[in-house]
Amino acid sequence: MSETSETTWNKGRVVGKKPPLTPDQVALIRLLLRQEKAQRDLALFNTALDTSFRGSDLVRLRVSDVATAAGVREIIEIRQKKTESRNVRPVQVRLSENTRDSLRAYLAAADKPLHDWLFTGQGPRWSHNHLSESQLWRLFKSWLEKARLDPSLYGLHSLRRTFPTHIYQQTGNLRAAQLLLGHASIESTKDYIGTEQAEALEIARRHHL
Repeated sequence: MSETSETTWNKGRVVGKKPPLTPDQVALIRLLLRQEKAQRDLALFNTALDTSFRGSDLVRLRVSDVATAAGVREIIEIRQKKTESRNVRPVQVRLSENTRDSLRAYLAAADKPLHDWLFTGQGPRWSHNHLSESQLWRLFKSWLEKARLDPSLYGLHSLRRTFPTHIYQQTGNLRAAQLLLGHASIESTKDYIGTEQAEALEIARRHHL
């Protein structure tokens, strides 16, 4: 059989599910964004982690989704854009005190009205439009690079997976992860955060030959 000069489609690429961030990686990115005084980016990163929203839902948040005239909400809820026709129940999430603090600082500096998009571009040309998913990815990629992490190993779903995976690893409560992700099926959650694969690897570690 003659050799072919074609390269395989996945040569040099990371295939499969993109991993979540570890707690140490989260802490490092937060530290770097604080040092840079990047208020929007810190609020965006914290909100992305706490909510586990898809990129399409995250970039379309309004100020009124997270705040009232009295201040930043602790519990927020949205109807997921991807599943709103199949799942009428809104997804509820809790914002940590750390995230609420970063949102307060960002909103105070940006002076946004309640009806405005929450996360917008910077500068006069972009400040009235919400971020696009491609802009969100570019921001996430820049945070990874600042933390000296290889962006090719991660994707936007890494942000969405991080908190539910942490919850499951710490508590074993798959139902909590399912509710946070807004999945209709527990099987979808198992597959999404890779619980069975993680358990298999842990068993292999403890019972190696």
